[in-house]
Amino acid sequence: MGTDSRAETPHSLRECKVRASILLKDLLSSEPSRATRAAERLRALPAFARLTPGELLARKESVRRKHVLAVIAQEQGHASWAELKQALGEKEPPQLDTETFFARNRGAFLNRWFSSYEEALASQRAIGGYLFPFREQFFITDAGFLTALGVDPSDADWARMGFNWVEPLEPAARARLEQKLIALGYAS
Repeated sequence: MGTDSRAETPHSLRECKVRASILLKDLLSSEPSRATRAAERLRALPAFARLTPGELLARKESVRRKHVLAVIAQEQGHASWAELKQALGEKEPPQLDTETFFARNRGAFLNRWFSSYEEALASQRAIGGYLFPFREQFFITDAGFLTALGVDPSDADWARMGFNWVEPLEPAARARLEQKLIALGYAS
């Protein structure tokens, strides 16, 4: 059963991440009262504030880890996850910032956009391409897009991860690619 430990002060970033994972599991729970409590907590975020708990539960598959991390940060009195990390004096390794990554390309590419991961994955399996998350959406691009960003689309790690940044077949391949992209200046 999920727990609501907002009153207790976390002692580490790891503990905050665990709390975020529990909140996400609570939201996805088949137990209605547990899922509703989690939805109420998520309504603290501007992206979900206008939704009723029922409406939020109807689109719970769109809730991402970044959302539950933001809730945990707010519940601890911080404006953002980054602020909470700083307050706890802990640093995480840099991660790929997909917004920065994709904002740098101003070329004309016909990417396929999807509101759900399931739709994006089905399209990627049918037509191919490189699947990425972007805010609340997902998109599939081609090798030319990556080349324009200075990224090697023929790197063997793309195939090892199934060309899927969201759920890589081989997480270690994604980690290696992420480090290469961070080295190119695409860190958060």
